[in-house]
Amino acid sequence: MKNIFYLSLIVLLFSCKKTPVNNSGNGNNNNPAVVFESYVTPSTVNPLVSNFNSQHFIFVDTITLKNKLFVFLPGTTGSPQFYKLIVKKAAALGYHSIGLMYPNNSDLYTASATSADNTQFGKCRQEIFDGTDQTTGVNVNFSNCIKTRLQDLLVYLQTQDSQHNWAQFLTNNEIDWSKIIIAGHSQGGGHALFISKQVSVLKAISFSSIDWNSNLGMSADWVSSPGATPVSKLYSFNGINDQIFSYANVQTQLIEMGLTGPAISIDANQPPYLNSHTLTTTATPATSIIFPDHNVTCLDAYVPKTSSNEVSSTFDKAWEYLLNN
Repeated sequence: MKNIFYLSLIVLLFSCKKTPVNNSGNGNNNNPAVVFESYVTPSTVNPLVSNFNSQHFIFVDTITLKNKLFVFLPGTTGSPQFYKLIVKKAAALGYHSIGLMYPNNSDLYTASATSADNTQFGKCRQEIFDGTDQTTGVNVNFSNCIKTRLQDLLVYLQTQDSQHNWAQFLTNNEIDWSKIIIAGHSQGGGHALFISKQVSVLKAISFSSIDWNSNLGMSADWVSSPGATPVSKLYSFNGINDQIFSYANVQTQLIEMGLTGPAISIDANQPPYLNSHTLTTTATPATSIIFPDHNVTCLDAYVPKTSSNEVSSTFDKAWEYLLNN
């Protein structure tokens, strides 16, 4: 599996900085919110973290709070700094909002995409989620897994930024998943749906994602397994011309998972999109460099913009629907 991102980046090795910023880029909002932006490296939160150490990004709306948490997981080799727009949009709608860094190299796909063992996707995702040793395909320990990184970050934020009440998302220092919308792009989107099978979340949103075994010609086995989260709380948004994942295979997987359909194009329809939980687009990405139709759904550089460089109204409305419906 090719890496999705071939973008150079400068990792900012700051511990935790808070800056009030205008919440531009969140669409056509006549009263743009002001959010507090903060960022912190995973190793600052937990010294046992030794890699995948790009900053977590945190945004909090200062005007209206829903007392719910939005957590976004980047795609393969990506970092939260590439997905600020969707995380800021969630904050503007009143969510505490986090772009979470986690172990997201391509090992998952190398081990699973053509394996004769269709349980490999699930085993890899389980280990990346909770750090339990499931397979040699990936190597993620307890300190580095998604669950621990999020839990550690929430405890850290409550200590460093108590005014925003991060403790409300913890019960006895354990994550209260019932208050969390878990979302992600590509590999991260697959994690979001997988996590929704393991714990009962408020909602799960997958952007441009699928777990398809091309050797066996079928979805990963976990896709059709029972889940802790009702399927009525699962959402998906995909580019029909996705260069990484065949949309036909995506459709098959979403049907197997039981997501509410039919698939509705955001380009030709308005919210509430017939109350569908499977949205699509053929919109022209803002840039054509490297898998544009795979990245168009939520990656900052690719999301369609207005002439004033704000997120297009079409995408802004779609994101708001996915977050608030």
